Amino acid sequence: MYKCNPPEGMRDLLPQEMVLRNHVTKTILEIYNQYGFMQIETPCAEKINFLSSGEGGENEKMLFKILKRGEKLNFSTTTKEIDVVDLGLRYDLTVPLSRYYASNHAKLPKNIKVIQIGNVWRAERPQKGRYRQFVQCDIDIIGSSNVIAEVELILATSEALRNLDFRNFRVRINDRRILVCLARYCDFEENTFDKVFIILDKLDKISIGGVREELEKSNFPTVSVDKFISIITLVLEKKLILDSLLKFLPNVPESVLEDLRFVINTVQQQAENEYSIEFDLSLVRGMGYYTGQIFEIEVAGYKYSIAGGGRYDKMIGKFLQGKEDIPACGFSIGFERVVSILKEQNFIVPQSKKKIALLYNENLTSFNHILSLARELREKGNFVSLEVLKKKNTKKQIDALSEYGYTSFAIFQNNEPLIIKEINTSKNHTE
Repeated sequence: MYKCNPPEGMRDLLPQEMVLRNHVTKTILEIYNQYGFMQIETPCAEKINFLSSGEGGENEKMLFKILKRGEKLNFSTTTKEIDVVDLGLRYDLTVPLSRYYASNHAKLPKNIKVIQIGNVWRAERPQKGRYRQFVQCDIDIIGSSNVIAEVELILATSEALRNLDFRNFRVRINDRRILVCLARYCDFEENTFDKVFIILDKLDKISIGGVREELEKSNFPTVSVDKFISIITLVLEKKLILDSLLKFLPNVPESVLEDLRFVINTVQQQAENEYSIEFDLSLVRGMGYYTGQIFEIEVAGYKYSIAGGGRYDKMIGKFLQGKEDIPACGFSIGFERVVSILKEQNFIVPQSKKKIALLYNENLTSFNHILSLARELREKGNFVSLEVLKKKNTKKQIDALSEYGYTSFAIFQNNEPLIIKEINTSKNHTE
């Protein structure tokens, strides 16, 4: 039998789900616009050298590569991959943003706050909650080295989540420079730091014992592993907090700690007990391009984060061939995870306007009257759809309309006044 399923790891989205997704998008955009962020768009494909430059960390291993086209694609002269591949599908929105700014910086303000919402692609193994095509929702501040940028990103993202009915979530914050100090303090070699961090990033999945095991399998010195594990254990036991950090890691610059204190204290005051923020030395973030503060948002009852980001002051400069470093910082809401949680919690999209179904008999002789009525209702701000009346299954038909978000209905009869009735969604039937 011929199967017409979408490609593995990709989905068809039904109308009911699109209502929720559009509401999430609209809510996030409204808040970000209020904070002064402006929306931009980048292509879904980028040049292969930009996507495989090492900036994307582990995601580069999941890159969808695009073959050259037409006369450029010549397998008879192929000796290596670059002979047949010249583009790739973007795996995140940060690398394209850096390329975008480098390409357009002469036409853009030096300091800019941008929004991106769009699909990205990763060729990973599909599983529940993980897809090969999914939406990312990013905000970035380019041109500012001041940690006020971090504060704005955290506050804007937190407010967007609050407007989607998320409460009592937790912002975890760390700094990649502290992680570097930790690795140095434990006497790991400089060229192995990224490998150490990649292993530490698995802490929530493999526990502290698993981290030790992977470090030992990687043939790191036992003394270094013991020292590293002892400090991470203190973190897990809540015995290592920001104010006591210098006691355990005396090589951390005071300026780094001052910036962290500023961000944490400022966000705490603005949060008004709606959510919390705390320092967490075990937070890594997988991307190799982070240079400063990094952060994630977690919701009670879920093992994964729903937002993450950080500062990346060196990446845009690489697209400018090293002419100058452009400070940048970003935060990404996990759009698919947010939608999944809202669905799981039976979130109902609020309706400010009526969505009305006008039901009419299939043998209606003239449509002018009903079309005029529909137009009048639309002019009042309502959403109106004309539907053929199913006489034998009217109740079932109206229940189905309710599932698609219709709040009211009316049965059109020639020469009779139109009576609009509300659909009783709580009982899933009409009175």
